[in-house]
Amino acid sequence: MVRVSIIIPAYNEGKRIESTLKSLLKTFEKNAEILVVSNGSKDDTIKILEEWRKNESSIDYLNFPKKLGKGGAIIEGLKVVKGEYIGFVDADDAFDLEYIKRSFHKFSNFDCLIASKWKGKNLLQVNEPFMRKIMSRGWNVLVRVFLGLPYRDTQAGAKFFKKEVRDKMDFNFISNGFAFDVELLTKIKKNNFRIEEVYIPSRFVEGSTFNLKYCPGMFKDLIRIWWSR
Repeated sequence: MVRVSIIIPAYNEGKRIESTLKSLLKTFEKNAEILVVSNGSKDDTIKILEEWRKNESSIDYLNFPKKLGKGGAIIEGLKVVKGEYIGFVDADDAFDLEYIKRSFHKFSNFDCLIASKWKGKNLLQVNEPFMRKIMSRGWNVLVRVFLGLPYRDTQAGAKFFKKEVRDKMDFNFISNGFAFDVELLTKIKKNNFRIEEVYIPSRFVEGSTFNLKYCPGMFKDLIRIWWSR
């Protein structure tokens, strides 16, 4: 069995996907199945992935011409990966992968790990632009109030869980966008799996696909997730 399956949602990530793939291969070596899910990419993302797939047996990709959203891309990846541990990371390679790998020993006591840049940190200690941090804390308050999720960083771009968590999960998600993360954690918690938030060093990378225009949709999805519980 493949030990680790890593899903990367990608939308027009031609400029940085190679750097992320190199980091993943360096960290996990041949113990990982790396699946990039391109959703609606218009740049050279697919051309780059095709070359990587020819030379690295551990790398594969799915190509969806229509944009699925971050959550939609991850869901499609979750349906096909086969690892003992399954997770996803953003294409910006923001988190320290070595720290993530070392945290896998916690799977002896937990079923899901959230890579968190906020756990144990205050507003000044997190490496992000100020307004982004303010929005992050505002969203975190809403998630706590509506969904009761007690985690500091629900939007972390890296989460991993045991295969049995995925196997028990239904794929009928309300959100295929940036609220996907909190819906995923809500489903995992509802199935009585144990979730641990682990501080992982990270860096802010320019070129984020997140935009303020997505905030109303995130709030709408949050309400729908709360209502459906």
